[in-house]
Amino acid sequence: MKKKERREMKQNIAGPGKPERVPAPLFRPVSFTKAKRFRIVLLAIVVAAASILCYANSLHNDFIWDDEYLILLNTQIKSFVHFPEIFKNYAGYGSGNVNNFYRPMQELSDMIDYFLWGLDPFGYHLTNMIVHTGAAVMAFFFIFYCTGSVFASFFSALFFGIHPINSEAVSYIAGRADPLYAFFFLMSAVLYIRFCNRTIKGRAPGFMYPLSVVMFILALMSKEVAFVLPFILLAYIVVMLKDRVTPYCYHYFLKTLLAFVAVLGVYGALRATVLNFQKVAPPSIFAQVPLPWRMITFFKTILVYFGLLLFPHDLQMERRIPISRSLAEPLAFLALAAVAVLAWWAWSGRRQHRHVTFFILWFFIILIPVSNIFPINSLIAEHWVYTAQLGCFAILFLYAEKAGARYIAPLLGPLAKGPLAQILVAIPFLCAACVYMHVTMVRNNDWKDEVSFFNATLKYNMNNPKIHLNLGNTYYEKGMMDQALKEYETTIKIQNDYHEAYGNIGAICLTRRDFPKAIEYLNRAVAIKPNFPMAHYNLGYCYYLQGNYAKAKEELALAAKLFPSLYTAHNLLANIYIREKDLTSAKQHVVVSLEINPNQDDMKKILSKL
Repeated sequence: MKKKERREMKQNIAGPGKPERVPAPLFRPVSFTKAKRFRIVLLAIVVAAASILCYANSLHNDFIWDDEYLILLNTQIKSFVHFPEIFKNYAGYGSGNVNNFYRPMQELSDMIDYFLWGLDPFGYHLTNMIVHTGAAVMAFFFIFYCTGSVFASFFSALFFGIHPINSEAVSYIAGRADPLYAFFFLMSAVLYIRFCNRTIKGRAPGFMYPLSVVMFILALMSKEVAFVLPFILLAYIVVMLKDRVTPYCYHYFLKTLLAFVAVLGVYGALRATVLNFQKVAPPSIFAQVPLPWRMITFFKTILVYFGLLLFPHDLQMERRIPISRSLAEPLAFLALAAVAVLAWWAWSGRRQHRHVTFFILWFFIILIPVSNIFPINSLIAEHWVYTAQLGCFAILFLYAEKAGARYIAPLLGPLAKGPLAQILVAIPFLCAACVYMHVTMVRNNDWKDEVSFFNATLKYNMNNPKIHLNLGNTYYEKGMMDQALKEYETTIKIQNDYHEAYGNIGAICLTRRDFPKAIEYLNRAVAIKPNFPMAHYNLGYCYYLQGNYAKAKEELALAAKLFPSLYTAHNLLANIYIREKDLTSAKQHVVVSLEINPNQDDMKKILSKL
C-alpha cells in the first residue's frame, strides 16, 4: 500500500487530521493608481505645508550654543577652498572643537549656507525647515509603500512633521544632522522598496537600486546612526516579503543587500582608521557605567520617549534620566516588561500583522546606536527619537484605521461606502495635530536666542554647570561682564574642576586689564586641562600685552599646535616677530593665517609689506 493511501486510511479511522497551513496570499506591491494619485499628491502637499507652517516662526531665531563651533567659529565652512577637508575631518574642525562626529554632508550644507547667507541665521533656519519638510514628505511615501494605507501614511507623516519633540532637530541649526540623514535614509528606503516592487512585477527597476545605495552613502555622511539602514532593509525583506514572493525573488533580494553591507564595511574600516577621531575626542563619561546598568536605563528611556510622543511636555535640550542599577526598581522593571511585551507582539504578529512587526523592529533598530551598548555622550536626548518615532505613528494609525472600519463603519450603514468613516476617525487626530502645532510654535520661541534658550533649559536643570557656563558665554559675547562672571562662578560652585569656567573668568580679567588675576585663573584652567588651547592663547595674549614676548610666543605656539585653525594665534605671533624685526618668521605666520582664513584684509596688507 502506498504512503498516500495509508495516510488517507489513517485519517478516515482517526478522524480529520490537522489542516495544512494555508499559504500566505501573494504579495501585491503597492503602487500609485490613477484613483489614488491626486489624493496622495495633495496629502503630501498638506504634510509639507503643515511642517512649514509650524516652523515658520523659527526663521528669525538666532545662532545658539553649538552653532558657535559648527558655524560662527568654523573656518572650514567659510571658503570652498576647504571643500576637500570636510571629507577628512570631524564636524566643526575649523573651530577647534574636538569631537568624533564625521558629518561632511552637514558641513557641506553649512558651507553652502555661508556662501549664500554669510552669517545671517535666517538662511540656516530656512535650510533646516526645508530639509525637515523633505524628510516628512519622504516619510509619507515610505509608509505608503510599506502599508498601502493612505490614512496611516498621511497622519504618520503629518505628526512627524509637526511634533514638538522634533524642534530640537529643526529649530536648532546645529541639529540639522537629524533631518538631513533622515531625508537620505528614507529616500534610500523608498527607492529600495520600489526596486523590490518593480522586480516582483517583472518590470525593469531602472536606476532605483544604485540610487538607493547612493542615498545610503549620503545618509552615512550626514549622521553616523544611518549605519542601521541595511538592518532595516533586511527586516523589510524577512518580515514583509518572506513567504509572499517566490523563493527566487526572496533570495535575490537578500543578495542585493550585499552592496549596502559593502558600503557599511568600507565606512566602518575608514571610521576605525583614518577617520577615527576618538584619539583626540574626550571619552564618554558613561564608559565607567557597567553595561547592564546602561541597558536597564535604556529600557527606561523608551518609556520616556513613548510619553513624550503622546504628551509632549517639559521639552528641554539637557534632559536627564537616573541610572538604574537593578531591575528591582519599579520603573526599571516596568520598562523591561514593556519591552518584553513589544517583543512578544512583534514575534506573534510576524505572519498576520507583518506591518506591526516591521514597525516595531524599525523603532528598536534605529534606537540601537543610542542605546549605550557602546558608551556615547548621553543617556537620553529628545532628538534621538527623530526617525524612530515613525514606527510608533505608523502602528497607531494603522490600528486607528482598522478600528474605524470595524466599529464605526457598521454604524453608518449605507454611508460606510464613502470616506465618512475615515473622516470620523480622523477628526480627533486632526484636533490633536492642531494642539501639537501650537506647542511646537511655542517651543520654537525657546530657541529664539541664547538667553531665551539657556533660561528655558535652566527651568528644568538649575544645577547643570554646562548650561550656566554657556549662559555666561552669552553674556560675555554681549559685553555683560558682571552677569557673565556670576554665571561662571555659579558653574564653579556646582563643579569646581570645570576648566572652561576658570578660563573664561581669566578672559574677563584680561579684558579688564587685571593681568595678575587673569594669569591666576588661566593657569588654574590649564592645570585642570593642559591641552586647553584657548586658555593658552589668552595666556599668550596676556603676556603679549605685558611685553613678555618670550612667554607669549611659547603660549601662542602651543595654542596654535593644539588648535590648528586658530588663525588669531598666528596673527599675534606675526605681530611679535615684526616687533622683534624677524620678518621671515612673521611672514610665515601671516601666510599660515591666511591659508586658514583668507578673508582677512588687514593681514593681506601686512603680507604685502613683508
